[in-house]
Amino acid sequence: MSATRLLVLGVVRMQGRTHGYRIGRELLSWGTEQWANVKWGSIYHALRQLTKEGRLRTLVVEGDEVVDRTSYELTAAGDAELHALLRGALRHAGDDHGLLCAGVTLMCSLPRAEVVGLLKERLAALEQTRAELTGHTGQTEEWGKPEHVRELFGLWLGTVEAGAAWTRSLIAALESGRYVMADDGPGAFGLPERTA
Repeated sequence: MSATRLLVLGVVRMQGRTHGYRIGRELLSWGTEQWANVKWGSIYHALRQLTKEGRLRTLVVEGDEVVDRTSYELTAAGDAELHALLRGALRHAGDDHGLLCAGVTLMCSLPRAEVVGLLKERLAALEQTRAELTGHTGQTEEWGKPEHVRELFGLWLGTVEAGAAWTRSLIAALESGRYVMADDGPGAFGLPERTA
């Protein structure tokens, strides 16, 4: 899965009809270059690929005096992929930090109970990984590897435990009613812009 792909689809959905520069400006204002390695080139590559695949449709909008602009709109297939990627990102328990961050950024565009359920799936996967790793870090005999390698399992275990603690905290915040979610009303982040 690609965090850039998810984020581009999410911004197009939020903004309705929009052009590449506006999408890029929005994404980079969220700091995505640092946490998801999103760059201008990757944004335009995603736009071309998503258009080629029928996830986005293009419209040429007449410019003022200088240039015409290509604008993008989400298709039904693009909306379906956005939701599939978002759900996958929120349940993701692997090491793709950018994908999880993209999911959290857009989580408010889903109903609260669904996000809680997806995060509980993530938590279960992290707890399973923790149980498996605990066996490796406690081994003392028949290790068969240089002893210092065990430190890597300790690092991995610490990362998994921190991820589980963070996930529990986010679940608790959502269950207590924090954040405006898609089923709370029209003010949820990540929903399409309202036109008057």
